[in-house]
Amino acid sequence: MNFTELYFVIVGAIGFGYAAASLLVETQLVNWLGLKTVKLAKFGLHPLLTNVPVLYLVTPRAAHLHASKLLKEGKIKPADLYLAILASNLPMRLMFLYRYYLPVLLPLIGVIAVYYALLRLAFDVIVFLAVTAIGRVRYRGQKVELPQSSVKVTFSKEVLKEGLLKGLKEAALFTVKFTPMFLLVVFLIKAGAMKWLTQKLQPFLGGVGFNSLEITYITTAAISPPVAYGLIKVMVKEGIPIPHILATMAVGNAMFSLLRSWWAYLLPYYVGLYPLRITAALLALQAGLPIIYNFTVGLLLMKLF
Repeated sequence: MNFTELYFVIVGAIGFGYAAASLLVETQLVNWLGLKTVKLAKFGLHPLLTNVPVLYLVTPRAAHLHASKLLKEGKIKPADLYLAILASNLPMRLMFLYRYYLPVLLPLIGVIAVYYALLRLAFDVIVFLAVTAIGRVRYRGQKVELPQSSVKVTFSKEVLKEGLLKGLKEAALFTVKFTPMFLLVVFLIKAGAMKWLTQKLQPFLGGVGFNSLEITYITTAAISPPVAYGLIKVMVKEGIPIPHILATMAVGNAMFSLLRSWWAYLLPYYVGLYPLRITAALLALQAGLPIIYNFTVGLLLMKLF
């Protein structure tokens, strides 16, 4: 997929997400979900944000649209937002694993896919437990104004039209703000910035024990993980120990997040909804923490096995 195709895929997907999110809000489905999920507050979520994990499974844009609205109205604080978004990663990871990841990799590399899935899942479980512990202390005894005890979901023509128009307007504003950022990143890639960074990391990767095939996987995964997956089969045939293969996959994932994932797949959800300070914090949490985790796991596996 070239950059032009990637741009239209991102804009199209986010545009659809805006429309879907706006329809969820206008039809009162968001409030209805809030009432149905309010018991999730016991897991350390702000009572007004208990529907965020569910909305994330429908469309992340709807979750962020709902959360940003509450933030602007002063009903929640940034810390409440961060906890809810971090808690949403576990159900999202589970859905991703059984719907996309395992069906693709299990036939290709067998049990290694299960081991790596467990490594990925471990991080989200740890984060979820931390969020639960912090949230329970933070919201102990806190009183908030919850939605009405009954919510009427409306699917009238007028409501659907209003929701669609608002969604298209938000999508247009997003496109205006996102396009310059996308062009800047593409310029940096074309200018060789990402390639330069990869080349600088290669001596380091070799120094910690990665061989040429493993480094090839890592640099390939930094650009396109699906293309790199085929190299796992080669590593298995070469007799590379499973811990080293897992380490290679972890570092490859970290490189992909570092060089592409944060701006192509995360930033579009935040642009136009949050102030720069909160956008930066969300990127640090959603991209920075997994990068640190994957690099750490990869290096430990290489050193210990």
